[in-house]
Amino acid sequence: MSAALGTLDTAFGDAAIHDPLAVFAAERGRLRSLAYRLLGSVAESEDVLQDAWLRWSAVDAAAVGTPAAFLTTMVTRLALDRLRAARTVRERYYGLWLPEPEVSSWDDEVEAADQVPMAMMLLLERLAPDQRAVFVLREAMDLDYAEIAAILGKSAEACRQIMRRARGRLAEPSAATARPEAGRRLADAFAEASVRRDYAAIVSLLSDDALWLGDGGGVALTALNPIRGADRIARFIIGVQRKHGRAFAFTPVRVNGGPGFLTTHGGVFSGVWALDIADGRITRLYKIANPHKLAHVTPPSGL
Repeated sequence: MSAALGTLDTAFGDAAIHDPLAVFAAERGRLRSLAYRLLGSVAESEDVLQDAWLRWSAVDAAAVGTPAAFLTTMVTRLALDRLRAARTVRERYYGLWLPEPEVSSWDDEVEAADQVPMAMMLLLERLAPDQRAVFVLREAMDLDYAEIAAILGKSAEACRQIMRRARGRLAEPSAATARPEAGRRLADAFAEASVRRDYAAIVSLLSDDALWLGDGGGVALTALNPIRGADRIARFIIGVQRKHGRAFAFTPVRVNGGPGFLTTHGGVFSGVWALDIADGRITRLYKIANPHKLAHVTPPSGL
């Protein structure tokens, strides 16, 4: 049994181990992280945890040898069922599909291991459900192949082969992560330049081949297709503000652990922006504007 699944017994006394609520509460953060990595949806991850709790509360916890492994298996299988059903829906999605953002305050203490950059979440969408499960269980949950095989009902060798194929499909490296302080300074400079509609300043903060990705889901207005290049992105940002005669307002937050914003346009909450940063410049901007993906996000104060 891996260390990832073997810590619960040492963290609680015998009484706590047999208390279903205490066991689930101790594992909840890890299980939520697992579900989010598999689904790319905050709302669906919470639904999976609710389903898992209802099932777990009906189990005789004292009869379960390793509660952490039992719960990991349950959450993985529940999430995979949802992921398989969601693939058809996402294939028919209007415009570009982006994961639901995980938003937290800059003042919150954030463990890097608990955060999944938006770039990696988007890469995971390339994987078939079984590939995604093996990759996440191996790389994020640190399980060995025997444990993964037991969860998925496959042989350990089959899981190794699935992992090799998954790594092949994820050949594109994810964006480098800037130090939080440096990322925040760059994000602040970008916000200030955008509010001033300073074309030259915006371009100087973007990499030459920067990419803008927007998700409005056919409900909210945003660029339907990706926009590539610093010049085109800067013109788009300035053009939207000029067209409507209203400036963006930016509230700095962490989005999936990295720099980002809650944005308002004309005093109306308009979405969550996330930034990828490498070599001191912004390489990707993600705008999630679909309101169905933002129900868990608290709009900026004053709205």
